[in-house]
Amino acid sequence: MIFADIELPVLSVYIAMAVGFIIMVWGIKNMNTKSNGRIFMGLGAVIVFGSVAASFFVSGEKSEDARLEKNVRIFRSAKAEKAASYIAERFSDGCTAAFLIDDESNSDSESESYLLLQEVQNRLSAKGVSCGDVIVVGEMTTDKKTGEEKREDPVDAAIMKKKLDQVYDKVDVVVNFAGLPNSISELKKISFLTKKNTGTGKNNMLLMIDNGLPYVDQEMLKSGRVCAIIDYISDAGAAFDMQKNSAPKDLSEAFDLFYYLINPDTVGNYISENENYFVSK
Repeated sequence: MIFADIELPVLSVYIAMAVGFIIMVWGIKNMNTKSNGRIFMGLGAVIVFGSVAASFFVSGEKSEDARLEKNVRIFRSAKAEKAASYIAERFSDGCTAAFLIDDESNSDSESESYLLLQEVQNRLSAKGVSCGDVIVVGEMTTDKKTGEEKREDPVDAAIMKKKLDQVYDKVDVVVNFAGLPNSISELKKISFLTKKNTGTGKNNMLLMIDNGLPYVDQEMLKSGRVCAIIDYISDAGAAFDMQKNSAPKDLSEAFDLFYYLINPDTVGNYISENENYFVSK
């Protein structure tokens, strides 16, 4: 349809402008023959000029900004739904999830990682998955000798091992919003990724990394130590203008536009097409 891509507020302004113009023209044509001609001419003019003024508030830059914000929410929801659905299906006999997040994101309630965390938790809870601890890495620390404050490296293997050991044998999956160390030798220092979970018999981590190469050993994914990766399609932004286009209402369709999911069953095919995706040393 010709008006399919026009937002309702903008369309309403166009309709009001057209109606006002019709009324104004009728009033002009009948102002000398009908007593109310001048009234209709004035009324039509008010509607037309009022619509023109309103158009500045519902179109252009503000309309694009509103579309952008709406699209961001839809794509966030699509990513959260995919993660929650995958976990609920992967652990269909029930599970407990914990969450790993960078302190800066966790401290900023408007950050994308924090908003995504909240939505994943809500969707997991709605699917009957028990949501456990939020584990924070990259916190501010004070040097005991100098008193100097500094922020921990959020992907430091020793810090991550220590934090994840706190939930070892207590959860089935950790949803990771913080990232991982950038080498296999560092990854192997993290017990959660290398040892069997004696409490549940399962030990997996779901990675949600949207901005580049995830530092994961492909063998950890093949063996199921990492149960899935959700990543950002590198050229999606060029193919889909977030300000000009509207995201699909169907969350599965929206997910496929910007993201992909790799799991132990599909990793072989993915590697054959993307040889340099995983960290190799």
